[in-house]
Amino acid sequence: MGAQNSKHGKVLPVLESSDSKAHEQFQYLLGRRFHNVSDIIYDLPNDEDEVDRLHLEHFLTRDVWKSNFSSPITPQLESGCKVLDAGCGPGTWTIEMAINYDKTSFVGIDISPIFPMEIKPINANFNKANILDGIPHPDESFDFVHMRYMFPSFTQKQWEEIVINEIVRVIKIGGWLELCEYELCQNCGPVLESLLSARREMLIKEGRNPDVARLLGKLMKDTQHFDDIYHKTKEVPIGPWAGKIGEVGRDNIVTRMIGIKPALSRFMNITSEQYDEIMQKIIKEFNDYKAYFVTSRWYAKKKAKNTT
Repeated sequence: MGAQNSKHGKVLPVLESSDSKAHEQFQYLLGRRFHNVSDIIYDLPNDEDEVDRLHLEHFLTRDVWKSNFSSPITPQLESGCKVLDAGCGPGTWTIEMAINYDKTSFVGIDISPIFPMEIKPINANFNKANILDGIPHPDESFDFVHMRYMFPSFTQKQWEEIVINEIVRVIKIGGWLELCEYELCQNCGPVLESLLSARREMLIKEGRNPDVARLLGKLMKDTQHFDDIYHKTKEVPIGPWAGKIGEVGRDNIVTRMIGIKPALSRFMNITSEQYDEIMQKIIKEFNDYKAYFVTSRWYAKKKAKNTT
């Protein structure tokens, strides 16, 4: 397995091979590489450009929140415990946390093997896994489970019937679950609003819920494994109007929207060139309307389920 340096200094595997099994993992659309898992309809790519965006998104999220997590688990992390990063992507959060808390064991899982397998902290490990097929760990294995920005990955039914229950299954009694998701853009200009409306329509037609970020608390409560569920939000500015962090926010959303171009342009029945023209107008709107996104963190401590 080869490795290349990303723009942000991480060493990541690049899975390019003439072997038929390697190619079965991926499909290629408009020059971008995507996963090829039939029951997951995640429409962002998993190539080097997307890995760079995910690194950028991690640093942006950390800077906006001034932390990598909100759950009150620092003492456990410092003394040593077990942590799962579900949907870890290239493993940026996992690796940074493993460096910061070297007594704790971290595991990252993702359907796309874009995480590092060799150059990584000794207390961080990664595995290819599809949550819909079950997390490959026994019940009550982890003291903390973290999952972030996975709303496009699952249908509403999958969230309700599989995903939340499978995540809760592997958390120890007294352990913590933390979910972080984007809500939709605020202060959008008309061009961005039109594009996001098409995106919402596409998600809904595929059974996905674009408002999952607002429903995570209910999903957690419905498992009957949590009493006190905490919720915090932060705004992520988009555009130079907010200074450097706004520029990073702009770069993140622009590369994200470019990443979903194969799926969204096909849904909108427009050409790649027409989509690019729309994106240029949107970039100007960010500043004119002072656009921003909202991110939500939901977190709670798992209790013993009442069997009476």
